[in-house]
Parts: sequence; C-alpha cells; structure tokens
Amino acid sequence: MLLNLHTHLLKKQANEQIIFNEIIPDAEEALEDFELQNTENWLSAGIHPWYINEKLSNSQLKKLAAIAKEPTIKFIGECGLDRLKGSPLSVQEEIFIKQIRIAEDVRKPVIIHCVRCYNELISIKKIVRPRVPSVVHGFNTKIEIARQLLDKGFYLSLGGALLQEESNALKVLQEIPLERLFLETDDKDISIMDIYQKAATVKGLSVEELEKVIFDNYLGLNL
Repeated sequence: MLLNLHTHLLKKQANEQIIFNEIIPDAEEALEDFELQNTENWLSAGIHPWYINEKLSNSQLKKLAAIAKEPTIKFIGECGLDRLKGSPLSVQEEIFIKQIRIAEDVRKPVIIHCVRCYNELISIKKIVRPRVPSVVHGFNTKIEIARQLLDKGFYLSLGGALLQEESNALKVLQEIPLERLFLETDDKDISIMDIYQKAATVKGLSVEELEKVIFDNYLGLNL
C-alpha cells in the first residue's frame, strides 16, 4: 500500500491510502456548519496557522476536540507555526500547544506545518514534552535543521520536492533513517508513485520494500 501521509486532494490511484487533511474553518458560519465529509478516507484534522481566527479560536478548538475522537481521524493537524503568514506568532504558539493537548487526550499523532520557526518548534516540544509522535510535513529545508529535528524525535514527511534535483528534501532523504521517513503529495497534483519510486531509488530499495517500511512507520505511531 502506498501511504500518502498528507494531501489536500481527494483523487488517488490504485493501491494508494491517502490521509486527507480537513482544515477547521475560520469563519463563524462555516465553523458552525462544519462536519466531516470524507469519512470513507483516512483523515487528519486541525487548525492551520493561516486560518486561526483569534475571536473564534476557542470555538475552533472546541470543534476540533469534538471530532478528534472519530476513528476516521488518524492525525491531529496540520497545525503549527508560520513566520510568513497568519496570526501573530505568539497566538500561533498558543493554539498549536492547545492542539497538541487535544492530540494527547485522544492519543493521536500530530502533523506539523512549520515555516521558519524550527527553533520555536523545538522549544515547544521541549517544554510541552508530548507523548504523542510528531511529523513535520512537506519538509524541504536545510539538512542541518533536519538533523536537529531528528535528534529531538520528530519524523519527517517529504513530498514533491524530491522530484527536483538538488532540492533540500532530496539531500535530507539521502541521510534520514528509514524509520523516521514518510512520503506525501500535499497540495500538489502529482503521483505518489513517482515520489515512492524516487525515494526507493535513493534509498536503494524496491518500491514494495519502501511501501512496507513506511506503512510500518505509520503503525508504529499508534500508541
């Protein structure tokens, strides 16, 4: 099975298991009406840092907490920190920590969005000390940052950047331990098989061997 850890697109190919991301809305009417629509798929659900509504954040968190126990939801997130877009960073940190607490309550791993906030992310992990695993998705940053995250126990999910020669993601793939690796398409209309084939070649495995490794990694996240 080709596990696609994080996608915003519902299309999928044969032998692909997607984890479709449901974003908690930031508008009052949409938030009131929000229900899980794609329950035939595996899902993640969270308050993305771009869509935090400071006036409605308590309602957003309540909505997330209400659906978090649903068996179709496999991850909390994507949630996290973004220095370039969204609410003030202090607000993002507060909402991120509260989502980690929800993940702790339901004992589900967290999918993290992080843009230029890796020091803050590591500090939050050190302070909060969550028991649930954390996966930084769409990682395409310097190898030195990857090493710091791996050292702190994070998993990394790599995506379409693997198909670009000389990308940071490709350099990270060469070094990352297989047991900390996931693959995804995110919001890109690309084939997860292409990503698996590239990753398998770099790691010296068959696609079938890599499928098993990554699905075993997923099973290992469940507490």
